[in-house]
Amino acid sequence: MDYPKLNNCSPNDLVKALKKLGGFLLKIKSSKHYKVEHIRTGKVWMIPRYAPLKKGLVWDMVRNYLNKLGYPDKEIFKYLWC
Repeated sequence: MDYPKLNNCSPNDLVKALKKLGGFLLKIKSSKHYKVEHIRTGKVWMIPRYAPLKKGLVWDMVRNYLNKLGYPDKEIFKYLWC
């Protein structure tokens, strides 16, 4: 599979991808972070609201959060391409 570089992802790119994947509650926690909660498992994590997000941070969210929740790379990168 051809993976995106994820160099210039904004928080809005990540939020839009999560909305399209479905199954997440997204709230503005503060002026600096979004709070993301997976509806089925109740797992919570924060997305910083500064742009651009660091490449390692986005990959960490994909590998350590989304993949472990059962979302395959192909489905994630269908919506997250930045």
